[in-house]
Amino acid sequence: MKEFEQRWTRQAAYALLGQTIGFFLDAYDLMFVTAMTPILAKVLLPSKMPAWLAYFITLFGYVFTLIARPVGSALFGNYADLIGRRNTLLYTLLGAGILSAVTAAIPTYAQVGIMAYIIFAILRFIEGIFIGGEYAAGHPPFALEQVPIKWRGLAGGIDQSGFAWGVALGGAVVSVFYSWLGPSRMLAYGWRYVFLTGLIPAVVGFIIRLTLPESPVFEEIKEQGRLEKVPFFSLFSTRERVLTFLQVMLVMTGMFYCSWSMFNYFVGIVEGAGLSGGEAAFYYSMAGIIDAISLIIWGLISDFIGRRLGIITAGIGAVIMAIPSFYLLYIGAYTRNAAILWLGTVLVGWFTNYVWGGVEPAYLTERFATVRRGSGVGFGYSSGIFLSSPIMPFLSILLYPILHSMWMIAAIMLMIGGTLSAIGAYIGPETKGVSLRAFSA
Repeated sequence: MKEFEQRWTRQAAYALLGQTIGFFLDAYDLMFVTAMTPILAKVLLPSKMPAWLAYFITLFGYVFTLIARPVGSALFGNYADLIGRRNTLLYTLLGAGILSAVTAAIPTYAQVGIMAYIIFAILRFIEGIFIGGEYAAGHPPFALEQVPIKWRGLAGGIDQSGFAWGVALGGAVVSVFYSWLGPSRMLAYGWRYVFLTGLIPAVVGFIIRLTLPESPVFEEIKEQGRLEKVPFFSLFSTRERVLTFLQVMLVMTGMFYCSWSMFNYFVGIVEGAGLSGGEAAFYYSMAGIIDAISLIIWGLISDFIGRRLGIITAGIGAVIMAIPSFYLLYIGAYTRNAAILWLGTVLVGWFTNYVWGGVEPAYLTERFATVRRGSGVGFGYSSGIFLSSPIMPFLSILLYPILHSMWMIAAIMLMIGGTLSAIGAYIGPETKGVSLRAFSA
């Protein structure tokens, strides 16, 4: 075994830190859309539109970011398997940060009509390409190829927690701006300042990555001349590889239903129950902190019970706790009962996202061979978006006139997600402990 496969090295620690910050940026910017959905609905859409409909249509702003991820994953993942993880990551992080800042300068509906929403959607789509590349080149491959085998789940949980910390800080930043500027000024121009802050983690992450060497696993296969000409296409070159991809896609589809059940609906649930925009963003931020804790703990647990059982257990738990969690969140906000609201926030933060944990980064990294890991992890991860993120707002628009309950819609999405993730993991293999230096699979 190589040294980095047996114990923690300084290079591995820095690689993990750099990727956690990169994942942080992904969520930090993305959550601005979900934390400020009511404001952006008023900024980008006509005022005569029903509030609930405007809310779900605005959510498509982040959906455009998500549906572009497979494009970025395929493009940059392929490059990550050809020119290296580190070099690719320098481009993806800067691109995502710049696009976040540019969003702050878009015109409003009052200025240019529906073109405001179209411009917003185009910018989010382009940013999604860079974010898709960010995951393909970096989060699992670059970081987890360098950490000890024994603690790969824990490392994956720390890496994945970057997204949750981004949710937490993004919600906190929105809450602070609400407190500082007030609702009227937030609507007038405050939301622009929020998007501008997306440059900060991008610059920090870029500096850290600039100091890091390439993944030793990638350097090893490069020196041995084992690089494939078009790694992305080789994902589908045999029946076995196609089946591997489809099984990963099923797991990831479920995981996206789970996580977006919180990210899509949390603010809408508590604001609809009577909380102010600032209060909603605050509790959203707290749910993000619980999310981060659950990811790290469940990642560590997967190092003992395995990735497969970890996903199955978490999926079943999500199904069982979906209705109680979201109902407590809603009723706590509606009755202004702080204890119940906090309990609902904790349960939603935990059960919607712990299925990801170290399980998802470690599991995906372990499912694909070294020579096509960037392409496999990136596109496999993003493939979960195809049947989840674009569909959820459509389902919400169809279900809301029937149920008249956003918390119930969120619970349904979480139950769908938990079920799909558990089934996907059940039909797949256990991967804990496999060598990431394997050249073919």
